Amino acid sequence: MKAFFPDKIRQYGFRQLLLAVSGGLDSICLAHYFIKNREVLGIEWLGIAHVHHGLREKTADRDAAFVEAFAKSHNVPFFLKKLDGEALKRAEGSLEENARDARYRALTEIALDPSTSLRSAQDDKKGAIVTAHHAGDQAETMLMRLRRGTTLAGLRGIQEVRSNFIFRPFLNITRAELLAYAQENKLEWCEDESNSDVKFARNKVRHDLLPKLELSTPGATEQLCRIAGVAGRVYEKVIDACKAMFETAILDGGSLRLRSGQAPSAMTIQGITIGKKQLRKVLLAHENADLSEMFRLWLSEKGLRFPISFFYDAKEPAHVKIPHHAVYRRRAIVKIGHTVQICEFSTPEEALNFVSCDKKDKGL
Repeated sequence: MKAFFPDKIRQYGFRQLLLAVSGGLDSICLAHYFIKNREVLGIEWLGIAHVHHGLREKTADRDAAFVEAFAKSHNVPFFLKKLDGEALKRAEGSLEENARDARYRALTEIALDPSTSLRSAQDDKKGAIVTAHHAGDQAETMLMRLRRGTTLAGLRGIQEVRSNFIFRPFLNITRAELLAYAQENKLEWCEDESNSDVKFARNKVRHDLLPKLELSTPGATEQLCRIAGVAGRVYEKVIDACKAMFETAILDGGSLRLRSGQAPSAMTIQGITIGKKQLRKVLLAHENADLSEMFRLWLSEKGLRFPISFFYDAKEPAHVKIPHHAVYRRRAIVKIGHTVQICEFSTPEEALNFVSCDKKDKGL
């Protein structure tokens, strides 16, 4: 591993780690590295989690048994979570994305179970779920996003730390380095045959498009990773500027003020309340600029994501148009009195119900 690697890990201060291990080369190297160096890195607790997606009949069972045996051989607690593969196949959208989302939910459930020691550790920012995403995964993600179109947020690629709870320490480590580490330490691993199936978009990029790009443009993988790093640093500065502008318009510290009957107690809601006058003052101060994307990024940072150009209107101050009432998936925007309420609900139906009340407020 690179010489700077231990210092980079220590800078985050994580002390309790749940290692996500599939059984493949990358995650076995991850598990071995942290087990071998736990004292040097100041790790107080380690656990290994394996998610069985229920999508491969025999080899998935083999992988789960292999990871369990690896954990036991190193005296590390092992946690297994089995998913409903048929339900994943029936769900709308991409099977890849559905499986990924389900995997992160499963890992989070394991991490927050009291038996893993991470529940209390999360409160003081000492605990994390650790995954083995490496430089190759970063380059693949960047190429996929560039091909379909992306924003500044997307150009950051895979984040090293996400939501202060997901930690990806291998993003600057190449697969070749991981293979050399595995050979040096005589590690064994499992090969997931689905990783070679090019009907999946990422596998197509991994086995076809990225190798061709690297062949025609040597160093492309490294450059894609470098761009992600540059974009990440720029993004932080942009978000700081967003906060300086838009958070002056938040009312009541951002808490929601819903009318009686708008939100049954069974609903799970998060969101913010913005003052119309306060926001208009901000927009008029920058009326010759285009702040629409900055406004959208600011909301995204608060977990309230909307599509590109959702707020754009050249006729409005700073090009930011706030809909009278609108729904996007589980998110809703409603103007009520002197406020704009932007909320995230548990289901799209709850969001639709939220905006269905009679609201006659005029636009911003």
